[in-house]
Amino acid sequence: MLIRSEILRLKSLHTAKGRKSANTVLIEGLRLVEDCLLSQWPTKSLFITEDNMSKPKYIKAVNLAKSVAIKHVLVSKNDMERISDTKNPQGIAMEIYIPLRNKNILLENKVLYLDKISDPGNLGTIMRTAVWFGVEQILLSKNCTDIWNSKVLRSAMGAHFKIICDVLNLDELLNENLDISHKVYGSYINGGPLKDLKAFNDKWILILGNEAHGISEYLEKYIDKKIRIEGSGYQESLNVAVAGGIILKHLNREHLS
Repeated sequence: MLIRSEILRLKSLHTAKGRKSANTVLIEGLRLVEDCLLSQWPTKSLFITEDNMSKPKYIKAVNLAKSVAIKHVLVSKNDMERISDTKNPQGIAMEIYIPLRNKNILLENKVLYLDKISDPGNLGTIMRTAVWFGVEQILLSKNCTDIWNSKVLRSAMGAHFKIICDVLNLDELLNENLDISHKVYGSYINGGPLKDLKAFNDKWILILGNEAHGISEYLEKYIDKKIRIEGSGYQESLNVAVAGGIILKHLNREHLS
């Protein structure tokens, strides 16, 4: 059983204030827990309901935690519901550490930059899609939605543990690294057709902008090529996560089997 103060503390980790205070976050669900354990992410505790301890797939997760010296805590179904952020929790959760902000960021070859993405579902879907298409690093502007938001975690489906993510404003990084050889692409409604983008570079940065306002004006001077996704219907625009997936597939098409 968890005492009341511990329940309140764990529940607070679903808020930005609680996460900042503890420097931890509570992740939920068997798949997310397993992805985290397999990545050997710094972890504090595993919580599991008593009835799940008799189920093989949950025992596997507990044994995986033991193999990396992570203790598990048995909790009642009611307590799991109290600390959970979902309506129907799977009966397994884990408190993990949030990495400190990296002050010395090195650019990987394939980089996705997210500018003021505000919807948690969009952000998580973009992260998941980026992993699928081989992006090596995600950079987020300081005013993006928190990647440790519960909705982002659920939408990203374990992407947090498979890709480098750092928070900074891109202009600061580019101003400090004037000699970078990356091509910078930006997604715009009035850009050149994506199908005409033929000159590939092994090093690139793709910028996706805010759902309503697009890419910030101050970033335009850094962009080598503005691109748009051509459509044949009558909708005004695409969802940013969908657009990101289409562009990433195009940029990575030479490496798709």
